[in-house]
Amino acid sequence: MLRKCNKDLQATSLAELLKEPGRFNGFSRSAAGLTLDFSRTRLDTQALEALLALARECAMEEAREQLFSGRAVNATEGRAAMHMALRDPGLLDASGLADASRAADSLKRLRDLAGTLHEGRLPGSGEGPVTDIVHVGIGGSLLGTRLVCEALGEGAGGPRVHFLGSVDAHSREALLPNLDPGTTAVVVVSKSFTTADTMMHAERLFQWLEGALGTAEAWRRMFAVAGDTERAGGLGYLPGQVLYLPQWVGGRYSLWSAVSLSAAALIGPGAFDEMTAGAAAMDRHFLEAGLADNLPVLTGLVGFWHRSICNYPAWGVIPYDQRLRSLPAHLQQLIMESNGKAVTAAGEPVRYGTAPVVFGETGTEAQHSLFQALHQGPDIVPVQLLGVIRPDHDDTAAHDELLANLLAQATALATGRSEEETRRQLAAGGGGEQLLAHRGFSGDRPSEILLLDRLTPGTVGSLLAFYEHKVFVESVLWGINAFDQWGVELGKQLAPGIRVGLETGETDAPGMG
Repeated sequence: MLRKCNKDLQATSLAELLKEPGRFNGFSRSAAGLTLDFSRTRLDTQALEALLALARECAMEEAREQLFSGRAVNATEGRAAMHMALRDPGLLDASGLADASRAADSLKRLRDLAGTLHEGRLPGSGEGPVTDIVHVGIGGSLLGTRLVCEALGEGAGGPRVHFLGSVDAHSREALLPNLDPGTTAVVVVSKSFTTADTMMHAERLFQWLEGALGTAEAWRRMFAVAGDTERAGGLGYLPGQVLYLPQWVGGRYSLWSAVSLSAAALIGPGAFDEMTAGAAAMDRHFLEAGLADNLPVLTGLVGFWHRSICNYPAWGVIPYDQRLRSLPAHLQQLIMESNGKAVTAAGEPVRYGTAPVVFGETGTEAQHSLFQALHQGPDIVPVQLLGVIRPDHDDTAAHDELLANLLAQATALATGRSEEETRRQLAAGGGGEQLLAHRGFSGDRPSEILLLDRLTPGTVGSLLAFYEHKVFVESVLWGINAFDQWGVELGKQLAPGIRVGLETGETDAPGMG
């Protein structure tokens, strides 16, 4: 049915669909501070109804209930996905888990430590100033926290936060000359506390602090967030400065946990609580709203339509707000690590293409780089354009220009420019017929627009939960497990042996001679 809908729609342009009465009202929804407009996608009412029927056929509502009931939806690891319990225990109760009290204590201590660091102080009787925090982690131990810091950190009043991820030492060596060991704290995040990139940075940073301040003061400035807290303590981290990361919180969902100590220290524990409340509002919307009015369900259906029915290979996310510049990187991990799989949860080959290649850049920068391919490239690549309606500055003209560009790009992608109009423009500008093919815009390139009322802790929380649930919806449609990530393991397992070979000059790695 869906492929027939797609075939039938080829005879109708997006420009024609957009002229239909009530198009915007029929293909947009609002909830929890967000408005989703998917009117510029090549869907009509019949295709949308067919997608909703597929969602019901895939038992979407039952899958949603299982997610929020704490069932082991991560079958390959035998785990529930309980990160939502960190946002609102009333929606997902984690009290029955063996480590529930440790997880609750970790959240309380997160807020206490964040409050102290936000005031520019170290905890404990000795105190000591803190002007800068170096956050060390990789993947989910860094990406979400960095996004929150950039989105909400402007004018928040806490210490400056710097990030070290890749084991490449250039970033660390460029950072340290600009920091004072006597006013710097280090937050090291690793669930296993064995991650090679993270542990190497942590060791070097401790040596830097110790060389300037001595061993005792160096440890006072080191904080750990770990699943294996005993290992962290055994390395020398002070007991009061080791926060617990539960195993039932996946890395790409871990920004709701103590992983965000650095972000909470920057924005303040009150703002962190507002962010989790915003996420909980989206959780409640996703759980309670009907499928046809449910923002994560609808954007997930659009994503499935584009990837699996239209066979579009990629998806772009373009935030028209510089504060959301790290959103594309966060979504790359969230989407591609969750759904970049070729087998179903039952171990069978998937019948469709799954996670698209995710890319992105902030708005007008993207227009001057990658939008050429979006408008005139041979592949159709759907995009989601994000905008903030009310800015936090007084330059109205600049903000109007920004939103005008967002809307102009969405319109240009959808409607293009007719051959007749291109001829007229060429004639008016003195261009010849030989330029006609180069100056044409085919249109019929789909986009969604996602608008936030304002960029606040609450709407940032809602936005991040919106994308988490979009990923879950798509995983249900594809029948895959969104909560494991076995594809990241093999390279990590091979690296230690190759490293030894590089040190000794002997390696049997292919291509290394």
